[in-house]
Amino acid sequence: MASTFRFITFLSDYGLEDEFVGVCRGVVKRFAPEVEILDIAHGIPPQDVAAGATVLAQAVRYMPAAVHLAIVDPGVGTPRRAVVIETGSGSPLVGPDNGVLSLAAEALGGATRAFAITNESLFLEAPSRTFHGRDIFAPVAARIALGMDLEEAGSAVPVDQLIRIEMPPAKVDDDHIHARVVQIDHFGNLQLNFGRSELEGIGVILGDETEVRVGGRSFRAPYSQAFSEVKKGGLILLEDSHRHLTIAVNMGNARSTLEARRGDPVIVARVQIAGN
Repeated sequence: MASTFRFITFLSDYGLEDEFVGVCRGVVKRFAPEVEILDIAHGIPPQDVAAGATVLAQAVRYMPAAVHLAIVDPGVGTPRRAVVIETGSGSPLVGPDNGVLSLAAEALGGATRAFAITNESLFLEAPSRTFHGRDIFAPVAARIALGMDLEEAGSAVPVDQLIRIEMPPAKVDDDHIHARVVQIDHFGNLQLNFGRSELEGIGVILGDETEVRVGGRSFRAPYSQAFSEVKKGGLILLEDSHRHLTIAVNMGNARSTLEARRGDPVIVARVQIAGN
């Protein structure tokens, strides 16, 4: 017998200004009134699949067993595939097969099985071509939470045919790291695609000064543990709660200060001290 789930998590790029999130939540409750909905984020930049994939993967590690519903779907209404993915953790993922689910599947123990969502009896009547979140994904997620076998969604899809978001690792040279901005949060902090070990690999330890190069400009930033270890408005390099190195501004906004965007290349270098 298929598992039931008390929770459905929900991530989207719908924002909160319109009715989209509330309508999807309402559809879930129509089918599964006892299920609790845990909102992960709805401020994903519109159509930014990679940003959605990154946030989802970072969040699901901290969620209870749940059906994870994620909708960042610039291909809605096209032949792009809708899928449900079984993961090694037992928590399934529901959403478009455009890569938004791929990093979360890895975080949850890997995709073990996948099924195209083609069973129209599971959809709302006369589904819209532009709002599959309401008409397809929400009712399917609700039914899975109630214990529907994943096979009922539709035909099997080989897991190696699922669309993946590739996150190239940072490249470490002798005394600098070639990295990228992988995520920018609400506060304007710039999350990079490497961790403490890469920084230590170029000889940087806590308290050291680093050079950060973004967009052809160069900035100095100490490698520290907390925002307040620099003066207000000061740039800082620190490890964030997901163990990524992050560029921040104390009581400020690194995105604005550095004029950076997600995907921008960043070089972090060790500042050479005279005599060393």
